[in-house]
Amino acid sequence: MTSKTDLRVLKTRKNIKTTFINLLLIKDFKDITIQNIIDEALIGRSTFYDHYCDKYDLLKQLVDEILTDFSFFIKGRFNIKSHDDFIKFFLSIIEFYSKQRNELLALLKVHTESVDLYNSTINILKDSCSSYFDSMQIKNEFNIPKEYFCRMYASIVMTSIQWFIENNEDYTPQDFTELFSTLKILSSELL
Repeated sequence: MTSKTDLRVLKTRKNIKTTFINLLLIKDFKDITIQNIIDEALIGRSTFYDHYCDKYDLLKQLVDEILTDFSFFIKGRFNIKSHDDFIKFFLSIIEFYSKQRNELLALLKVHTESVDLYNSTINILKDSCSSYFDSMQIKNEFNIPKEYFCRMYASIVMTSIQWFIENNEDYTPQDFTELFSTLKILSSELL
């Protein structure tokens, strides 16, 4: 009996989340009401409140799921030593997130005081870069402040991921990985 209940709970949560994401793709977060969600999801108000306190709780849970996955991926990033391994790693991230395209497009638009996927992702990238920098005791031959370097790294990675998510109908993950490699060569020539 418990497995049936668990399956219904999972289906209901998935329905609510999908409905919310679809609404975010067409409306601003501030304009979405619980009534909009329950009307579109074809559920009762009490069903919604059985799972979430309010739309902010729903938003937070969705963003937290993405951030948990992203943190896991980033831990693996700094164990990579070769360019080819980095490209394989980057490709795996792009492929993973391309499957969640609509969710990312919707959630990257939302910026509340307590929940902001874009800024939270930037912070994870900066912190991971900084920790790596410290643990490897990287020699800073070019006298670039660590904070500046980590901000640039985070900005480049996040801009790349967001650009791909916004344009992945035109580019496969493999195409994007090639673009990324070309960008690396081009930037070394420009600088």
